[in-house]
Amino acid sequence: MNGFESDSICKTCGGNCCKTMGCSLSPEDMHVALEGKEATTEVIEALLQDSMFAIDSFQMRDGAFYYLRMRHKCFTFIGVDAMGECIALTEIGCSLPFDKRPKGGRFLEGKEGHQCTQHYTQEMMVKDWEPYQNSLREIWNKWHNQMQQDGTFDKCEEDYMQYQRTRARNIR
Repeated sequence: MNGFESDSICKTCGGNCCKTMGCSLSPEDMHVALEGKEATTEVIEALLQDSMFAIDSFQMRDGAFYYLRMRHKCFTFIGVDAMGECIALTEIGCSLPFDKRPKGGRFLEGKEGHQCTQHYTQEMMVKDWEPYQNSLREIWNKWHNQMQQDGTFDKCEEDYMQYQRTRARNIR
């Protein structure tokens, strides 16, 4: 299955899902972006710094589980921002053609009334991203404390709030 093309439904709702969080990548999406390079910790770290992707996590019984998702507007590649508008969202929908969207975007089935269904489940993500946990954890640990201490995350929050205020003024 290649996913669910829901562009007409998404345009009608204005990308409600994309306004709350960037969609999840699968390792296959990461490998396409790596363009044949081996997915070492250093290569993944360089990709994150130069792409629209971010490391994020969700809690499991044993602690944080790391995966990649689309970066949020005004934020960095360490995804401490629980909610935020996807960097690929434009006023007319996703800036990425359907076949270039991450798996989480392709497997989001748009439905009327904002009742969309995500078919790339957390269980699937755990299975897919398990082999990359050491690398993603190492990158997260390397950058998270540094960005927290140097004010990067605070600056991102300020920039995002300014972005939202400007957008709200332009809508009126």
